[in-house]
Amino acid sequence: MSSLRAVRTTVAVATACALLALPAAAQSSKAAAGAVAPRTGDESARPARAPGAEGIAAVVNDEVVSVSDVNARIRMALLNAGAAGNPDTIQRLTPQVMRLLIDERLQMQEAKRLGITVSAAEIDEAIKRIAEQNRLNGQQLQDMLKRQNVPVSTLKDQIRALLAWQKVMQRRIRQEVVVGEDEVDAAMERLKANIGKPEYLVAEIFLAVDSPDQDDEVRRNAERLVEEVKRGGNFAALARQFSQSAGAASGGDLGWVRSGELSPEVDKALSGMRGGQLSTPIRTATGYHILLVRGQRPFGSSGGEVPMPAAQPAAPRPQPRPDVAKATVNMKQIIIPIESPDQAKAVKEQAEKLRKSIKSCGDFQARAKETGMPESGDMGTMRVKDMAPGLQNLALGIPLGQASPVLMSQAAAVILIVCKRDVPMIQPPPQAQPAPPPPAAPTPIKEAKLPAREEVERDLINERAELLSRRYLRDLRRSAFIETRL
Repeated sequence: MSSLRAVRTTVAVATACALLALPAAAQSSKAAAGAVAPRTGDESARPARAPGAEGIAAVVNDEVVSVSDVNARIRMALLNAGAAGNPDTIQRLTPQVMRLLIDERLQMQEAKRLGITVSAAEIDEAIKRIAEQNRLNGQQLQDMLKRQNVPVSTLKDQIRALLAWQKVMQRRIRQEVVVGEDEVDAAMERLKANIGKPEYLVAEIFLAVDSPDQDDEVRRNAERLVEEVKRGGNFAALARQFSQSAGAASGGDLGWVRSGELSPEVDKALSGMRGGQLSTPIRTATGYHILLVRGQRPFGSSGGEVPMPAAQPAAPRPQPRPDVAKATVNMKQIIIPIESPDQAKAVKEQAEKLRKSIKSCGDFQARAKETGMPESGDMGTMRVKDMAPGLQNLALGIPLGQASPVLMSQAAAVILIVCKRDVPMIQPPPQAQPAPPPPAAPTPIKEAKLPAREEVERDLINERAELLSRRYLRDLRRSAFIETRL
């Protein structure tokens, strides 16, 4: 069995200095499913009250998000994106600002529960780095915010929430994220198989869908962000403010990505895009993705980037989306009980060893019988919508015939496998579309330059850390009382 290594957190790969990237001109001068108050019509698009007005915008457990909080954060988002503060723009940004502030309240509440704090010195250091990034000193940055009627406390609150959540995730990742040598070996083999194929330099805005009844609202929010970019909004700045992926702090940058690295829906959309193109919102099992392709080259080259035309938004292209309400999966489970807290570590190690020995559903069934636990074995065919919220993304997301990560509770270690999955797609009405230009033919590679093994391992860690962060925050939303009043 390959050795397993506990890893350091890399979920916060970008630092707080990426929170605010001021435009050049300025440098020179949730809703939880079942817990959100119902809304009628498209109230999520309604702008906040006029500046200076006060009131409650949302209640998050026992804390309040005020209307002035929302207005201040909108003004900071406008400054960051270099966008005009007209009513249409404010209307498009308000739903995402509300979601962001609600998430930050939940993150700070979880940090407080765990006894995690952020010192004033840490916040001051982050502000200093923001100022340096924008070629300003601390006082000049504060003066710039003041001119835009953005209180310094708004920036400090956002930094505090970011740093606190980083610390929460560091604690979780030290306990839960491990990468095996065999997993790194498999990733290296996949890289070798992709030599010479196209790879794309991509930035992304990701908006999570935590439950099926949120789909329409999140899709509308994604469409508003696409419209904002088309109107001249800064993609990287909007990603910093609103994206829910780990790369948000670095402007949504995913770096160079290849076929097979992303979800099938995103992979398919990417294969038909050219440099400079902006995608329409792409629905996957976890949410909506907005892609911006910034370059293209054959994988394995040290450069050789294909010249790209001036940026052109992609023509609107309706995307099919999974019908989660009708999705079914056939699953099996292995349960290893934990008789006492002292046994938890040994049981987890036993479960990890067992998981790594499983190569197929047949293997899984045999191992389930060997446990002697009556609960282990075939769970039958189940509707995804009837599952516990924490299992829905796992049931839809893990590859068929591949054992899941070990799931730990106080009572047992659990391993799952999906042996059959039926996910109908909701097809949009047919719409005539001009044929996209064909992707450039791959250029032969004389001498491939592959990433170092350590870099591949780090990418695997980041991928799992991001998934863990999304699930953690999703679970906080689902268990919280959240009432929105705007």
